[in-house]
Parts: sequence; structure tokens; C-alpha cells
Amino acid sequence: MPYTPAQVNVSRAAARRLTAALAAGQRPQAIQVPFRLSDNETCYAQGPAQIWQFLEGDGTYVHKSRGGFGLVGLALVAGTAVGNNARRSRASREAVPRFRPVDQGTMYLTDRRFVIQGQTQWTDIWHENIRVANCDGNSITFELSGAPPMQLHIWPIDYHYALFHYLAYNDIISIPPDMS
Repeated sequence: MPYTPAQVNVSRAAARRLTAALAAGQRPQAIQVPFRLSDNETCYAQGPAQIWQFLEGDGTYVHKSRGGFGLVGLALVAGTAVGNNARRSRASREAVPRFRPVDQGTMYLTDRRFVIQGQTQWTDIWHENIRVANCDGNSITFELSGAPPMQLHIWPIDYHYALFHYLAYNDIISIPPDMS
């Protein structure tokens, strides 16, 4: 779900407004959430989001066989072999590890974690478990302790990344220049 350069620029403009306000001493406003927070935990943002995880795919395929007698039988066998090769190649491409969507729902950003109320489960990404976080204008990628890398897709992505950095590390980050 890559954003256009114009969308990335809008996202970065929102992040610049946030970082300018933070640098001027303003603090984000707390919001109410429909779930229980930990003691002294406060939520500052929410929005629709998707979670992607770096996973292998399913490399299986259905091997078909046909046979027969004469020229018609040979043609069926040849056609089936071509189909099997195509299915095998598609399965091989699908098995390659890459980021894959695993859930979507509402993301809440607190001063201690990302909380995602997904369609299938609740997911907590605690700030203390994040070893490295990067934002490329399309997603926030997390390198976590004890789990495969994850990506969070939420709009505006640069705003949420800047807010995360402030809440988790008390750090006001520099926002990349606009895309041309």
C-alpha cells in the first residue's frame, strides 16, 4: 500500500506541525480508550491500522497428472506438465519470506505501547521491546525482541512515528524533506 509522493508530503507536514509544537513546549492531548490501560499509562492517538509481519508463505501446490493413449493422451500430459510448472513457480514465489498482512483494526498509541484491537486478536507492541524502529513514509517497521519484524500502516504515518519517538524516548525527531 505505497503512498504517492503527494500523500507522503501531507504526512510529513502533519509530523512537522507536531514536532514544532513539541519543541515549543506543547504536549499532546490525552484521549479516552475503550479498554483498560496500565497504571499511569495514557493514550494520545488512535486510528485505523494494518499490521504486517515478515513471514514465509505457503509453498505448496497441487500436482496434477493426466494420461491417455495416442496423440490426445500425449497432448494432455504435455499440457498438464506446463500447468504443473506454472503452479510450482507460483508456489515458490509465494513461499519467499516478505512482509504479509496479518491483521487490521484500530491502533492506539500510548506512552508505553502500541495497542491494536484487531479483527482476530489484540496486539501489544511495548516500547521497551522495540529494538529498532524506522519510518519510510509508508509504514513504521519494528525490529522486536523475540518476534519477526513487523510493520504498522496508519495514516498519517510520519505523524505517528514522530509521536511514538516523543512518547517512547522523549525525543523530538527531524522529519525528512518532502518528496519531489
